[in-house]
Amino acid sequence: MRTQAPEPQIAIPAPPLPPVLLSSRLVVTGILAAGLALLTVVLALTGLDYWSTRQSMLQDSRVEAAIVADNIAAAVMFRDARTANEMLAALKSSPMVLGAGVYDAQGLLLAHYTRGPDDNFPATLAATGMGGLTERAGLSVLEIARPVETAGVAEGTLYFRKSMRAVYSRLAIRFVSALLIAGCVMAMAAAMVLRSRAAVRNAENRLHALAHTDAVTGTGNRHAFNERLAAAIEAARNHGTRVALVYIDLDNFKTLNDTFGHAAGDGLLRQVARRLQSVVRSTDAISRLGGDEFAVILPLDMDDAALNTYGQRIVGTFHHSFTEVGQQMTMTCSAGIATFPGDAADMDGLVSNADTAMYRAKEMGKNRCVRFDASMNQAVVRRQAIEHALRAALQQGEGLALHYQPLFAATDRALVGAEALLRWSHAELGNVSPLEAVMVAEDCGLIVPLGYWVMRTACRDAARWQAGGPLRVSVNISARQLGDPQFLERVMDILREEGLPAHLLEIELTETVLMDNMEAGAHTLHRLSQLGIHLAIDDFGTGYSSLAYLRQLPMRRLKIDRSFVKDLPGQEHSRTIVTAIVALAHGLGLQITAEGVETPEQADYLVRQGCDVLQGYLFARPMPVGEFQVQLQEGTARRGV
Repeated sequence: MRTQAPEPQIAIPAPPLPPVLLSSRLVVTGILAAGLALLTVVLALTGLDYWSTRQSMLQDSRVEAAIVADNIAAAVMFRDARTANEMLAALKSSPMVLGAGVYDAQGLLLAHYTRGPDDNFPATLAATGMGGLTERAGLSVLEIARPVETAGVAEGTLYFRKSMRAVYSRLAIRFVSALLIAGCVMAMAAAMVLRSRAAVRNAENRLHALAHTDAVTGTGNRHAFNERLAAAIEAARNHGTRVALVYIDLDNFKTLNDTFGHAAGDGLLRQVARRLQSVVRSTDAISRLGGDEFAVILPLDMDDAALNTYGQRIVGTFHHSFTEVGQQMTMTCSAGIATFPGDAADMDGLVSNADTAMYRAKEMGKNRCVRFDASMNQAVVRRQAIEHALRAALQQGEGLALHYQPLFAATDRALVGAEALLRWSHAELGNVSPLEAVMVAEDCGLIVPLGYWVMRTACRDAARWQAGGPLRVSVNISARQLGDPQFLERVMDILREEGLPAHLLEIELTETVLMDNMEAGAHTLHRLSQLGIHLAIDDFGTGYSSLAYLRQLPMRRLKIDRSFVKDLPGQEHSRTIVTAIVALAHGLGLQITAEGVETPEQADYLVRQGCDVLQGYLFARPMPVGEFQVQLQEGTARRGV
């Protein structure tokens, strides 16, 4: 037997950590900007200090030149070169003076002083290059020319040079000190910011994990599911592989959650997650999508048979009961499987198809796993078409009609009423079965307006029958319709507007409807009974019933379900059940209607057991209102004869 070659296995990537956020970049930019600002301040302060020191040095040099010029004036006037040299030599105590010279009135050098050997010291005043300037400040040397005067008469010129090295040395020390201080401040600030940023980053990572983790089960949540599935599909598309999605919904979880409480429900969900983790592979990703829905994403490195076995293994893990809050609980699941790219070409299609397969599993009885098939989409398309057509039919009143199945007294076979049954014929969809129409109406929220349409139409038709004698019309209502806050008011309005007496309307409710609306609907049912409307329990014995409502609610009739009638009188269990239902109803003062009567033997047995009303194909099939009125008129004419 040929088997499919295993495909390369690619692990489902985990949700990526958040990238470097804009806030991180802003922090780094802020630190750099602060450092640049501090550097700018240091440079500005250094420049200001340089300008201030230079001005101060220039001022001091002017004063110093004036003092030296005054002191050396006598030596210049008498051309005493030796004394002048001695006086200039005293400048060696000033480390900034590089050299000084005295020139006579003709500009010839009279005496000079240099800190070091300088054969190039200007021999004439013109050689100094001052050109009539009194001072000249360069970057490295400051030069000053000061007239030497005696009694206001210029005797010569004093010229000396001063080095700027000391200024630069002080500036360098101050700049380096300021820079070190600024660097320390920046380092401390950066350390504090980075420490804070590390805490923020850790918090971001924790938030990222929380954003991708289900708080109850610890598995991935819907956000993580979307990211993982998108990444898995992209990886499969790039590598030419496949991805499978298993969509899981827990059966009857709401009932368990409501019965045992939300804490027990959360515990069940955690147990479900652990069981799923025990049967899936390490490369597969489990996510809880919300409520009681889970999903498993797996790289498809197996053939179709193995994939089906994988799905059944997931369903099989629910076969063992759960223990929570000291209680044994039984719960199953329904699962649907779809694959990429075989069943869907993108992520949305894959999720939709897996969900469709899961709902198909529920329709087939739950507790199973179903592979997606293209025909399932046809059912979805038909459902959408039915919903759209039903909305149009309710707005325009076209295609919808009621057929009536007569009800006969068991003793004399007299016509005592009729049950209204929905029929729908559509130009494109054809004849839509009542069950299909009602299921779609329940799912899309149209069951309430549809129920009111049925009730109004039935009351209008029944009001026209009364000329031939009082006949009761029976109408079924749904749980949502009974739960409508305006239900009682709407029923009263319909009876008044259509002119039908309240005692000629019988409302039928199934046991499931009663149990779902016991507390909320009890008041409404009592008010309906007080108005004279008859109340009946339809399909008795097939729902999740409690005999308590038979004495708590003002019911007048029980209808035996056809499943108990079809095997009469041959099947002993059916006889026992019917006998018990009749005895129970009569003991509580209720009337009994048997539906689905198809043979004379069934009718005779039911009459002997004490049934009050019979309904079924033996007597009449459901018929359009016109045909029913004809039969009614013929019966009235026969009674008149």
